[in-house]
Amino acid sequence: MTETERFTTALQQDKQLHSTYLRLLDSLMTDGSITPEMASQAAAKLGYDIKPEEIAQGASHGGVTAPDGKSIGCPYEYYLTWTDYWIRNEQGLCPCGGKHELDGDCSGKVCKKCRLALDERGVVECYDGSGSAVPH
Repeated sequence: MTETERFTTALQQDKQLHSTYLRLLDSLMTDGSITPEMASQAAAKLGYDIKPEEIAQGASHGGVTAPDGKSIGCPYEYYLTWTDYWIRNEQGLCPCGGKHELDGDCSGKVCKKCRLALDERGVVECYDGSGSAVPH
């Protein structure tokens, strides 16, 4: 197993590691995009030695694509999970249909239909690509 595969597996199995990785990526992001170099740096802070070229190569090997054309599941792409897509898609699409509707009774940005916190990254896979809830 390569270091990239080991890291990707660890991210999928350890939600705390995944959350820490997302926070590291967010802290490195400057213009809303994440580069392989940023992903490599974040992985290094978590103890994984992955070169930017390896991350870029891993991203180019197929995978799942969101409706807006961005990859899902890559350690450096915009959407790390489907839930991340539902939270961050530029159209504001909600997995329960239509667009997100803010719940005025909540202190944060929470959709009253799907209950996702829209000001956070999707860490726990709660919805799939079709918008169906995924049991956890």
